[in-house]
Amino acid sequence: MKCLPTIQAWPFGLLLAWVLAVPAGLSGQTAITAVTTITTDSADTVHEGYTFQNTTVALQTFTTSTGTYALTGMADQVFIRRSSGGTNNAHVWYQTASAAGNRIADHADTFQEVLLDNNFARGVHNLFGNAGSSYANIERVDFISNGGFSATADFAIPVFDFGINPQHESFKIALVTSVDAFGNPTGYSALASTVPFTANNVYNHSTFSIHRYADGDNTTDDYAIFNGPNQGPGGVVFTLDDFDVDPGTTIYGYSLFGYDVTDGGNTNNLLNWNSATYFPTNTSDGEGAAGGFDFSGVNGVFFSAVPEPSTYALAGLVAVASCMVLRRRPRCA
Repeated sequence: MKCLPTIQAWPFGLLLAWVLAVPAGLSGQTAITAVTTITTDSADTVHEGYTFQNTTVALQTFTTSTGTYALTGMADQVFIRRSSGGTNNAHVWYQTASAAGNRIADHADTFQEVLLDNNFARGVHNLFGNAGSSYANIERVDFISNGGFSATADFAIPVFDFGINPQHESFKIALVTSVDAFGNPTGYSALASTVPFTANNVYNHSTFSIHRYADGDNTTDDYAIFNGPNQGPGGVVFTLDDFDVDPGTTIYGYSLFGYDVTDGGNTNNLLNWNSATYFPTNTSDGEGAAGGFDFSGVNGVFFSAVPEPSTYALAGLVAVASCMVLRRRPRCA
């Protein structure tokens, strides 16, 4: 079931746009302190012997110490780049209603469905670990927007790690500045990164299960399941300054990397994920290690800062929005 834009979202956003203000900028590794979400549900289904409740908890806005950011779009495609050696596994975590109980999210039949998503109820586990026989052998993940878009000064990308509150893992990220006819990256911005960081979880899942698959991107038949308690998504935000990119630059999306990936001073070295010189093949997935990041299922999303209205305008907006909420109901289909 898809939830259509409601009166709470669109008219309020249009009114905010009417009261223009200059948004404050952010720098990399700024922690996300709060989020707003929209939750939708559909009928339960059964996969792999488990009930999936088909709930989506979609991110709409997030807040940092410097302001609030609203969802403006999502990528159209995701490409998973695995190295030529090793195993091709996939590890997916699902929030559960109880230990080893119902899965909250819908079931994903492919790894791509988990990665290009907007749902806090599932995600991926140890995405870039490749130092053993059970690992995913993934070097890079590309989120591509068809045709690209002109980046505004308040453009932002949130990234969420699924971890024990409030400790989270390291990773690297770069904007895609050019692509070929098939959407494959041909140019990158500067490589940005975050060391293991502290950010309070925006949710804390009391229980979860990790499904492991041994058939590449096919996630229909797991070979092992591990259950765990008390983890959740905590996030940081990246803006244009983190990538040395000017407003007005055409952006085609972004790529995620393990923390041990380097470009050797030339971003063209990020293009060949089979180069062990720049993409090490012995990446550990341990806590605090280069491949241990557990991405929450909110990826390929693009945000912009919400202007701050004046005090009088804000009061009026709240009054109008309150009236609208009382008069309208969400429409879902």
